[in-house]
Amino acid sequence: MLSKINSQNFDGELVQWINKLGTFKTTTQKLPKESAIKLLPNTKWISDTNLISSELSALLQKVNAADRSDSNYYIGLRRRVKNPEFTNEKVYSKMEYSDTGIKLLAIFRYWNMIEYFFPNRHLMDENWDAVLKEFIPRMIATKDQKEYTFTLLELIGKIQDTHANIWRYNEVIADYFGQNIAPIGVSFIENKAVVVKLHDEFKDGNLQIGDVILAVNGIKVEDWIKNNLKYFPASNYPTQLRDISQKILRTNEQTISLTIENVLGQKEVVVNTVKYKYFPNQVVSHKIINENIGYIYPGSLKKGEIHQIMDKFLDKKGLIVDLRCYPSDFIIFSLSNYLLNEKKDFVKFTAGDIKTPGLFTFRGGEMRVGGKNKNHFKGKVIILVNEETQSNAEYTTMALRVAPNAMVLGSTTAGADGNVSAIILPGNIFTYISGIGVLTPSGSETQRIGIVPDVKIEPTINGIRSGKDEVLEKAIELINN
Repeated sequence: MLSKINSQNFDGELVQWINKLGTFKTTTQKLPKESAIKLLPNTKWISDTNLISSELSALLQKVNAADRSDSNYYIGLRRRVKNPEFTNEKVYSKMEYSDTGIKLLAIFRYWNMIEYFFPNRHLMDENWDAVLKEFIPRMIATKDQKEYTFTLLELIGKIQDTHANIWRYNEVIADYFGQNIAPIGVSFIENKAVVVKLHDEFKDGNLQIGDVILAVNGIKVEDWIKNNLKYFPASNYPTQLRDISQKILRTNEQTISLTIENVLGQKEVVVNTVKYKYFPNQVVSHKIINENIGYIYPGSLKKGEIHQIMDKFLDKKGLIVDLRCYPSDFIIFSLSNYLLNEKKDFVKFTAGDIKTPGLFTFRGGEMRVGGKNKNHFKGKVIILVNEETQSNAEYTTMALRVAPNAMVLGSTTAGADGNVSAIILPGNIFTYISGIGVLTPSGSETQRIGIVPDVKIEPTINGIRSGKDEVLEKAIELINN
């Protein structure tokens, strides 16, 4: 069918297809007042008769003015939050990878979901129309499941959203990076891959914390990154490096060869691997530092534990909230109530529209935290952030930083805030997008940019080798000064 349609009759085919859908009522489109609009639909092209025929243009303008209801079989907005819910899309879990129609459906489905219901489409580096033009022939050319999956992974990366990746277990991706992993924690420090932890499963004894990894199986780390960066969707480069650090030591072999550098020079080491697993970061939920500083690690909190903790910390000189993690409990309002003696705005949202796809408006007023509390915490509050600070952690940072004497300390966060919306593409490819826009009360973006620290500080290789947490030490210094 596709081969029979050329540039001369394509518009006519579309006119016939649209007319077969039946008749419908039209209405005068009423947009919200300008101050309420964040993004307008990109629909100017339907009036361009240099691009499409006059007949098709007139029909599309009529479709654009159709009288639509708030309910739709394929798209809804979640109650209260208003992030999109993509419903009733066929998964095609056993698709044939020779089926050009299904492969094109995948790219068109995703492109349209982003074009009309992604609140951050204006923040992408590349033109979304140009991306579609690039990926149509690439998708058609895919020959098997692997090529199809990785082409979609690259497409997903084009929206530059840390929430957007291929999630859940995917055998193709797992096989590509490897089913095994060296039991070593790696972080990119000073743009180098540095050993920051030796997990319990590490038995080799030929590595030390602070060693710099120069090459993996003979491939220089910078070349590995260059070859694979396109397979690591994220809002910004530091977060791409964060995700790379979790996969660069994966392999399908029982061992992995590393070229490392330390204070004694370079050497080659061979490390035994284990079956790939998640290595949990065991950190206590709270502690007291130097008798006068309370420390909270929200990644280990039990539900409701924040109340017991703050009752013990109210008389301390300072409070450190270490959000270099993902909170295990939702503490935005509960902790803020201890830090404020008034209500304060900390965020505003944008959301999409069912009746006018592509329109994004500010959702109500700003969200507020805090309230009357004469016994609120009166010391300094230091919030620690880095590329591990994502989504709920970024949202929590936004809320806590409005407290008196609060300061955000650290480096670039993941730049993916807001509730997620799930998308399932043909072949049972599962992904998310950030489903609502999240902005500061002044209207500045948080997506991709992240939460900008008041004081920027990053770990150093020398600090890692000395066993120091330089970010935490800086927080302690700021409280005591």
